[in-house]
Amino acid sequence: MLRALIACSLPIAAALIAANATLTAAPTRAADGRQPPVARASIWDLFGGDEPSDYALDTEPRFVEPGGLACDQTVMVRYKSRALRYAVTVHPAFAQRLARFDTVLAELAIAHYGRAPRRLLHRGAFACRTLRTRRERISEHALGNALDFQGLDFGGLPRRAQAPADLPRHLRAGFQLRVLSHWNPARERDAHHARFLHQLTDLLSERPDIFRGIVGPPRPRHHDHLHLDAAPWRYAWFSHDAS
Repeated sequence: MLRALIACSLPIAAALIAANATLTAAPTRAADGRQPPVARASIWDLFGGDEPSDYALDTEPRFVEPGGLACDQTVMVRYKSRALRYAVTVHPAFAQRLARFDTVLAELAIAHYGRAPRRLLHRGAFACRTLRTRRERISEHALGNALDFQGLDFGGLPRRAQAPADLPRHLRAGFQLRVLSHWNPARERDAHHARFLHQLTDLLSERPDIFRGIVGPPRPRHHDHLHLDAAPWRYAWFSHDAS
């Protein structure tokens, strides 16, 4: 399925209107290989977000003169997930969203695999930089407002745990799940992993209280991870076959 969802919250809409700005969304490639035209919309077309306006990072500027980016690392905190055994440096407001993400991810994993993962793998969170393709646009990573998710490590199914009816027998043992290998798996035995990843992204795209922006395969430079952020506008740029 193709996802290209964008919405914008009221305070950010006002700021962008004042700046006479526009946003550009490039849809993912269609299943038959054709590239849809770039969809360019003014801020009025994007108006209508349903996210509360009191998120701490919504008022932060998103544009900067080339070479003028300076990040305030003193406001960042170290978020440590005991359940999923990962730690990242993020803004305190985003840390609250990660806690909700951990809960949702664990619940979905239990439904698919009969147990929660032991560890989450990532490519980082806070990074003081602009977008690689738009040097004037501040990356959400620079605000401590994004996480790059790579995959999960699972232990074996506990003896007394109830295995889901559709769980393949080979997945009762421990295994590694990776976006790189399992978003579009080459082997039929990995189809269960693909369904999990696809359902996870579909679920998160409907949960703006956790993440508002998702970028994943087959987007350029996102073949091996999911970019998850809480930018002031909503978008879901990824595609997968119906699972």
